[in-house]
Amino acid sequence: MIKTLVEGVQAGDHDAFAALVRRFQDMAVGYGYSLVGDQQLAEDVAQEAFLTAYLHLSTLRQPAAFPGWLRRIVERQAHRLRSRQLDCLPLG
Repeated sequence: MIKTLVEGVQAGDHDAFAALVRRFQDMAVGYGYSLVGDQQLAEDVAQEAFLTAYLHLSTLRQPAAFPGWLRRIVERQAHRLRSRQLDCLPLG
C-alpha cells in the first residue's frame, strides 16, 4: 500500500499524498515530540517534514522505504528547529 501511494505521488496524484499524510502524521508528530518536547513545535516539525518530503519525493528510489525516509526528515527538521531556538535565547 505504501509503495502504491508513493508511486502515485511521484506520478502527480495529490490525493495519494494526502493519504500518506493521514497515514503517517501521528508517527511524524509523535517522533517530533520525542525530539523537541513540545506538542506545538512537534506539529510544526511534522508539517515542515511533510513539505520537504513532498518536494523531494521524486528522489526516493525505493517507495517502500518511505516510513524510514520520512522519519529521517522529521529528525533533521527537529534539529533545525532546535538550532534556531538556541540562536534566539536572550543573553541576559
